[in-house]
Amino acid sequence: MDISELSARLSSGRLFHAYIVTGADADTRLRAGKLLAQAAVCQAERGVPCGVCRDCVKAKRDIHPDIEIVRREKENAGHTVDTMRALRARAAVLPNEAKRGAHIIDDADFMNIQAQNAMLKVLEEPPEHAVFVLLADNPQRLLETVRSRCETVSLNPEQTVLDPKLTDIARELADAFDRRDAFGVVKAAQPVEKLGKTELFDLMTALRRETLGRAGRLSASDAERLMEAADSGDKLINANIKGGYVAGELIARLIQP
Repeated sequence: MDISELSARLSSGRLFHAYIVTGADADTRLRAGKLLAQAAVCQAERGVPCGVCRDCVKAKRDIHPDIEIVRREKENAGHTVDTMRALRARAAVLPNEAKRGAHIIDDADFMNIQAQNAMLKVLEEPPEHAVFVLLADNPQRLLETVRSRCETVSLNPEQTVLDPKLTDIARELADAFDRRDAFGVVKAAQPVEKLGKTELFDLMTALRRETLGRAGRLSASDAERLMEAADSGDKLINANIKGGYVAGELIARLIQP
């Protein structure tokens, strides 16, 4: 869906306690997240967000005291368990002005496992006065238990541009796998050892895109194996496993009989 479709859905006034917003690009996901937050604080019963009430006006100006955006402190760092525990404590407090508070977590797919488990506690027993919006480029990085407790909003895809070197690595891995060239897989995986956490996540995205781009050329089982290799890589990265181990996992997944 696009932003206008999301707005139409919200007009009924019914809100879920938690959302995962995925698809599109980071700016569009943030716009959708802010729209959900505005709907959460809007004073209208239907046709939310109305856009004209005091809360909507403050939300649109990014000055509403009951809307917060939690961002990563550093580009190459994920959200920590302490960050999520602090968010959980703030969410337990009644809103200052609106009937609900909205908590937007940008790059939610960069929460580490401990942070996700801390977030899971509040998703399992959410305060009635809180709405959580998780913005995620790759929701598969999130635990299934987290995803299952959220309503997913899938925006129209607008692929972000990945570093060409990561696209090249993904293509070489897929090519070697397709040829059943074990030595080629090992060679293609060597640069993975030196990648940082963000680059590793982007590489898994590049591998998925490469797989989807080969639709019709790959067998269903081969496509599944490539996707499973990317999913397995994401799980290791989420657990703060270094590039060398991620490279080993890719090799093991792609050269097995």
